[in-house]
Amino acid sequence: MTERKREKRDPQQRRAEILAAAFACFSERGFAATRMEDVAARAGIAKGTVYLHFPDKERLFTELVSGIATPILGEIDGLVRNEAVPARFAVSMFYTLFRREVLETERRHLLRLILAEGPMFPAVTEFYHREIISRGLGVLRILMKRAADRGELRNPALAEMPQIVISPALMSIIWTTLFERYEHLDTQKLFDTFLDTLFVPAENLPSEGGAK
Repeated sequence: MTERKREKRDPQQRRAEILAAAFACFSERGFAATRMEDVAARAGIAKGTVYLHFPDKERLFTELVSGIATPILGEIDGLVRNEAVPARFAVSMFYTLFRREVLETERRHLLRLILAEGPMFPAVTEFYHREIISRGLGVLRILMKRAADRGELRNPALAEMPQIVISPALMSIIWTTLFERYEHLDTQKLFDTFLDTLFVPAENLPSEGGAK
């Protein structure tokens, strides 16, 4: 009776409840150890109800990760499309969004799981690369190429390696989820220092007429 009553809930609300339960289970147990019945129990529903919304736990996990990354990618893409926005500012905004939406929340554990368990679940890593990493690198390639053309990069070759921009974000995930209890990492200082490593100081940039 309880289950039938609950099924009358709005499908989007039910889906959100399942995702919240899955997030809790993945964070506590890891991806490999979490079962669909664990998610159902956490959500207080029958396992069959979970399958009505998600065919398997890989789909559950990828939807959670996509929900984190898509808004960040959307905002950065919007900045990059505006050619008047300096590359340093756009990258700085990426780090700010990453800290606020991922690093300083429990969501950081989902990215840690991809790093730790991804090799055992190629469908998950393939999705993450296709839908998030590749899209992010595409945006960064445009941004870094523009920065190189404008003389904003300390080393123009950086335009060919946009993965470098992502590296401090990944390192911060590894550090804060594994080593923070032993040694604190000032992630804001990390990102600020990395920006100084990537970009020429504003006062040293060429003027619009080409003269310094």
